[in-house]
Amino acid sequence: METSGLIEWGGFLLIVAFVFLETGLLLGLIVPGGESLLFTAGLLVSTNTLQVNIITLLFCIMLAAIAGDISGFYIGRKFKDRLYRKKDTWYFKKKYLEMAEKYIEKHKKMALIFGKFLPIIRPFSPVISGTTRIPLAGFIPITLIAVLLYVSAFTLTGYFLGSQFPQIKNYLGYILPISILVALIPVINQIRKRR
Repeated sequence: METSGLIEWGGFLLIVAFVFLETGLLLGLIVPGGESLLFTAGLLVSTNTLQVNIITLLFCIMLAAIAGDISGFYIGRKFKDRLYRKKDTWYFKKKYLEMAEKYIEKHKKMALIFGKFLPIIRPFSPVISGTTRIPLAGFIPITLIAVLLYVSAFTLTGYFLGSQFPQIKNYLGYILPISILVALIPVINQIRKRR
């Protein structure tokens, strides 16, 4: 099956699932690149490679991101003591957890909004929020704003680029593998450092 066929078959569900998993099950610690995925999703919709309406795509991605953040929040609530005692592994670095915590302490609510745009902070923000005294009712409005800005910025940029340059569809066979490789570079570097 060629790339476009694979995307048409499962691309929409895979994109939505990855967005949830990035913060919902901390997949963003292992495979960064959520912004590349959102940009590419918008591009795929604009070139009709992904057979879904842009509004539907945005809505489903936003729901997945909000659900992921709420899941991350509950992970923080349930496992806060264990997270801070956890030893470093190839996918988990305590220094990133501490860096995210300091960022959130310093910038408060704005950290949750703008932290969405920072790959190291993004997967930890909901978790750290869960470890604090912030109530879920206070967390949800902040995450709604953050998700709206983050998802819209990257997805619509890809969408409008593809709309302005429809010939880009001819290069998707190169763009998709390259964007996947770029997203995997940090993972490969971590594995190489461990050897």
